[in-house]
Amino acid sequence: MFYFHSMQRLPILVILLGFISCGKNNETQKQRFLLRGNEALKQQNYRESERFYKEAIALDSCYVPAISNLGILAYQSSRYGEAVLHYDRAISCDPTFMDAQINRANAFYELNELFRALDDLAYVEQKLPDTSYVHFMKGLVLTKMRKFDEALTAFDRAVALDSGNAEVGVNRGSVYYYLGALAKAKSDLDNALKIDPLESNAYNALALVEIDKANYDEALSLVNNALDFEPIQPYFLNNRGYIHLLMGNHELARKDIDQSITLDPGNAWAYRNKGWYYYKTADYEEAVRLLKQATKLDPYVDKGFQYLAEAYWSNGEKISACNLVSEKSVSVGFSCD
Repeated sequence: MFYFHSMQRLPILVILLGFISCGKNNETQKQRFLLRGNEALKQQNYRESERFYKEAIALDSCYVPAISNLGILAYQSSRYGEAVLHYDRAISCDPTFMDAQINRANAFYELNELFRALDDLAYVEQKLPDTSYVHFMKGLVLTKMRKFDEALTAFDRAVALDSGNAEVGVNRGSVYYYLGALAKAKSDLDNALKIDPLESNAYNALALVEIDKANYDEALSLVNNALDFEPIQPYFLNNRGYIHLLMGNHELARKDIDQSITLDPGNAWAYRNKGWYYYKTADYEEAVRLLKQATKLDPYVDKGFQYLAEAYWSNGEKISACNLVSEKSVSVGFSCD
C-alpha cells in the first residue's frame, strides 16, 4: 500500500590493507593518498577526500581504486550522474574491477536507469555468482520495476547465500507484501527483527501488513517503533499519517504528512495521502489537485487513481471521474451507469 523504503545501498569503498615494499615508492604514495582519502570520506570531509584521491590519480591516471572512490564520493553527495562517469572511467581502465561495476549499478538504480543497472549486475553475477549482495541489489532493481516474481527469486538467492542478513529479509518480506502474501511477509519481517532488533524498516513494513488486516492500533504502534529509531524518516512519517487518516485522526494525519512532504518533496505517496486528507475533510478541489500530482509523480501509487476518481466525483467532475474509472478499471463507491 505504501512505498517501502529500500535498504541503504552503500557503495563499496576500495580499501587496501597494506603497502607494498618501500622500494616501489610511487605505489606506496598512491596507496597512502587512497587511505587518507578514505579516512576523510568516513569523516564526511568531502573536500579533503576528493583532494587525496586526485593526488593519487595525479601519480597514475588509471589508478582504479582512487577513481572508483571518487565515484563513491559523488554518490554519497547524491551526484549520481557524476558517480557514473567516475565508474565508467574506472571500468575503462580495468574492466575486471567488479566493485566499480556494482557501484555503477547502485548509481543507475538511483537514476532510474534500471535496465542499465541490471546489465551491470548480470555481468558481475557471471563473474561472482555466489555474492549475496549482487542478488540483493538485483532484487531491489526488479522490485522498483514492479517485477515482483523475479525480485522474489533474486531475494531467495540472496537469503540462501546470507541467511543472517536482516536487510535481505526486510526486502523479501516487502515483495511478499506487494504480492499479497501477508503471512510470508510477516514471517520474513519478524525474522529480520530477530536478526537485528534495531532494523527500523522491518517495523515500518510490519505496520503496513497490519494496515491490510485493518489492525490500525497495532500498525500505529509498529510505525512508532520505527520512528523511535529514525524520528524524521519521511516514509515512516507518511505511513503514520495514513494510519491516522484511517483511524479518523485527521489533524494528526495532516501534521505527519506535511512533515513528510517537507523532508521529501518527491514522494508521490505523501501527496496521495495529503489528497485523501482533503477528501476526508471535504475540500474536494484541493483533493483533486494533490491526487493528480501524486499519480503524475508515480502512476503506480497504490489507490491513487481510485482516490482521484472519488475526488473528481465529489467535486462535481463526474465525466472526469467516469472516464478515469473506465480507463484505469478502478473500484469506486459510485456508479457511472
